[in-house]
Amino acid sequence: MGFIDWFIGVIYKSLFLAGDDGFRRAHFLAKAVFILSVILLITRNPSKSYLLIGFLTPLGLIFPGFEWVIAILGLSGFTGLILSFSAYLLSLLGLYQMSILRMLDIVLRTIGVSFGIVFSFNIISPIELYNALYILRGRKIAVIPLLIWKMIPQGLRNFVDSLMVGYLKKEFFARRIPPAVASVIEASWFIEEYCYWKLRIPVKTRINLERSYKYTLILLAASLLITLIQAKLT
Repeated sequence: MGFIDWFIGVIYKSLFLAGDDGFRRAHFLAKAVFILSVILLITRNPSKSYLLIGFLTPLGLIFPGFEWVIAILGLSGFTGLILSFSAYLLSLLGLYQMSILRMLDIVLRTIGVSFGIVFSFNIISPIELYNALYILRGRKIAVIPLLIWKMIPQGLRNFVDSLMVGYLKKEFFARRIPPAVASVIEASWFIEEYCYWKLRIPVKTRINLERSYKYTLILLAASLLITLIQAKLT
């Protein structure tokens, strides 16, 4: 329970308490180019997706920070171990050969793909989504990204609190999942009721978002390096 609470706390702080800081202040075109370079590396050279670890770890240390990097590496590494061990068990049936190096490759590729997806999501600002919908004349739904960013942290806290109740009562972990999910749904209902008119009245103005040349240039430089490496691999 301690690890789950710590991990959710890290995600909560990096996504919802950091504000529009760090790489979220980079220009949206730089973010689009960076995310596209990550997607192309994963899809066109999946066997080399582990290279993203080397690119994204320094960026993650810049923002959101050391604790976030450790949390993501730990969770994705644990997921990779489960996948590699499952592949090894299947290899015992004689379907294919599985060596230690191939198991390590599965772990590293899982970390690379997970790191790329989570980091790309983390640099997106809900204000940018709001402004994009405003520009695209989706003014009736532009406020939804902001409400989602409000609902998720509340849901996370309710989820953790429900799990903690089960932990103190010494209940089996799986038995607490349904009431924990129910508490998240209940929180979303409260927020929807509170924001009833905001969800039904078109927004009238954009929200200004201060940009950072430093973070924009860092993302563009990382995108260029990823693209150059990918060009050599093809």
